[in-house]
Amino acid sequence: MSDEETVRRPARRRELAQLSNEFAVVRVSLDDTGNGPRLLVEDAETGDHIFLSPLELASLCLATPEDREDWIRVGNYRDERRDRSLGPIRGSVR
Repeated sequence: MSDEETVRRPARRRELAQLSNEFAVVRVSLDDTGNGPRLLVEDAETGDHIFLSPLELASLCLATPEDREDWIRVGNYRDERRDRSLGPIRGSVR
């Protein structure tokens, strides 16, 4: 298959679910356009997304509770949950 044919290949995705709670809304789809099947997880508010391969999904199952706690320390929650014992955030004015 040429590079041109690869670029034009239509996305093959099947939406599996839309999950929501008071903090987030995400759409989960099965995507078959890569080298193999993977999950596409999209933030419905921002449009940000991530593709997760079977290896990445298996690693989620092996993660510790501490690993998972660190994952939610992003975006709007980064500063609120930051360990304050580390001192002020570089460049912040207090």
